[in-house]
Amino acid sequence: MFTRDEFIVYVYCLIVQYYQRLFPTPLRHAGYPPKFSDEEALTLEIVGEYLSLETDQQIYRYFRKHYQDWFPTMPDRTTLVRQWQHLWRVKQVIWQAIVRDSGSWADPVQIIDTLPVPVCHPKRARHRAIFLDDLLAQPSYGYCPAKDWHYFGMKGGLRIAASSGMIVAAPLLPASPHDHELLDSLLLDVPASTTVYGDKGFIDLDEQMRLAEQWGIMVKTPLKSNMHDRPSFRLDTRGNSLRRLIETVNGQLTDRFHVQALRVRKGWTLFAKWYRKILTHTLCVFTNLKYGQPPTQLERLVCD
Repeated sequence: MFTRDEFIVYVYCLIVQYYQRLFPTPLRHAGYPPKFSDEEALTLEIVGEYLSLETDQQIYRYFRKHYQDWFPTMPDRTTLVRQWQHLWRVKQVIWQAIVRDSGSWADPVQIIDTLPVPVCHPKRARHRAIFLDDLLAQPSYGYCPAKDWHYFGMKGGLRIAASSGMIVAAPLLPASPHDHELLDSLLLDVPASTTVYGDKGFIDLDEQMRLAEQWGIMVKTPLKSNMHDRPSFRLDTRGNSLRRLIETVNGQLTDRFHVQALRVRKGWTLFAKWYRKILTHTLCVFTNLKYGQPPTQLERLVCD
């Protein structure tokens, strides 16, 4: 749909629109404003994510080599990476604004899941020098039954709109609790009377009944082989087909956006990279919806 150059211009214009609307007053209250604007910095990392450039260094080198004349005030890599990190909250706010503008946050059918977000190998965790007494994130040992994978890090929560595949909620959660213990975090601000589909990890009859009685939120899951039938909370045929949608989103975050290879040492860096990837995915889905394309077919956005 776009050439690569057109996509860069499109992303920049969209980011400028949201940034100036959401942050009409300067974010910095001391010192000189950066020569390289926040809108330019955000454009580089979003386009770099879309192009599946895995590291900050790769993104920097790509734009320094191919688009230096487009971004003549681009700073050195260390300064640019620090600017990206400081903008983690901005990325989160812009992502949520796009979700609101699209209407996906109020989708009557939504799907939940989690995926591992490791920060280091489990064997290195005990002797690590990262995330010590970090105020934003405290990684822990987790287990992914789908892959039979033990890891050390966080758990990425996902709630997506069934009509579009847009990510409407993406909290970073502790890795150690079982998924059903994280329902409250995943369903925060979900509209009343929403139907939510999840996998077997979210089975918690007491909590499912409470959500249904208090808010009309129906959390439907598959049944385990030793469970009595519960028609109200049983995953139906539609839910089985919709589960494939969140598997597609999970695969895109893992394979295209490398969410399980973040290379971070601090909580705010983790949040900055996590929300960079969530924002990029959301912006791509939003653009596909805007131009009448299949929303989760991200590869169609750029034709070269």
